[in-house]
Amino acid sequence: MKFNQRHLLSFDWLWLLAVLALVGTGILTIWSTTEGTNLNSYFGRQVLYASLGILAFLILLCFDYHLYSDFIALIYACGLAVLVGVLVFGKTIHNNKSWISIGSYTFQPSELVKVAVIIALAKYYSDSEREHLELNELLIGGLIVFVPMLLVVLQGDLGTGVTFIPIYATLSFVAGIKRRHLLLLLLAACLAAPTGWFLLKAHQKGRIETIFNPTQDARRLGYQTIQSEIAIGSGKFLGKGFKQGSQGQLGFLPARHTDFVFAVWSEERGFLGSMALILLFLFVCLRLARTAREAKDRVGMFFVIGVLSLFMFHITINMGMVVGLLPIIGIPLPLVSAGGSSLIAFLAALSICMNIRMRRYVN
Repeated sequence: MKFNQRHLLSFDWLWLLAVLALVGTGILTIWSTTEGTNLNSYFGRQVLYASLGILAFLILLCFDYHLYSDFIALIYACGLAVLVGVLVFGKTIHNNKSWISIGSYTFQPSELVKVAVIIALAKYYSDSEREHLELNELLIGGLIVFVPMLLVVLQGDLGTGVTFIPIYATLSFVAGIKRRHLLLLLLAACLAAPTGWFLLKAHQKGRIETIFNPTQDARRLGYQTIQSEIAIGSGKFLGKGFKQGSQGQLGFLPARHTDFVFAVWSEERGFLGSMALILLFLFVCLRLARTAREAKDRVGMFFVIGVLSLFMFHITINMGMVVGLLPIIGIPLPLVSAGGSSLIAFLAALSICMNIRMRRYVN
């Protein structure tokens, strides 16, 4: 462990404040929409998860990020083993067998495995000295990503499984993909799409269909989208105030503290609060982009780009489904939605990105 004054001088305090503001926004919104403040309440648990996530953030900063890439083969293998274990011994919640019980708490290992996958793919692509990836390198990179993705899909969690795709797509593009290989991958995706549609369950197909006309099933599949749009629209410019939103407080909006936390925030804080939250996300993304540009080596650059792609994908899909532009697939809003697995995983990933920034000028 090497930590000196130069590292502290390179620490991005504004970035950290923006991250903490996002975490605080989530805690405040969860407090507004749920009952109780003890450790068994959603509010208390989120405070506990945030504390653990910040502790993990600080611990991961202390070690040079190359330590994680050097031991990624072991970390990746352990991640796969845990995902297989979840398939056998995991707990089922909302038809997804993707959880491990630890006392009265549950944890979703697939969230942390995504971070391991980013490190693994970043390490593999950084070892290539070619200007463009060869086909065998693309295939091996695909295996690194899609093997854990398949295990997650087998757990019944299609939403989390989809989040692995932008990691592979973005890092492969940045590493250098030949035009013919890109066309080949696009053709394969187009051919696989019809098959994927028939493999979807009835309610999954229904969620996609209701995007075009939510009122056709307003009492069932379209209900959540309609209630979310009502919540966002009723907030107007300044919002209704803390604990004053009808959709959030009276229980009309399902999953108001998890996947639809942005709708509750918009109802209570209005357009002004919504834009402030979006600007915080944009600020963090811009800091990540700058960190990737200034990273001292390829493995650091690839890792930060992988985290940025995952972060932006979560934000885009979550806000898209909240405003009714995209189907509901159960993807949380990073750092804001209730849930310890996603919160701790993102804080760990952002910590390694900060680690890369702090050591960008240090040999």
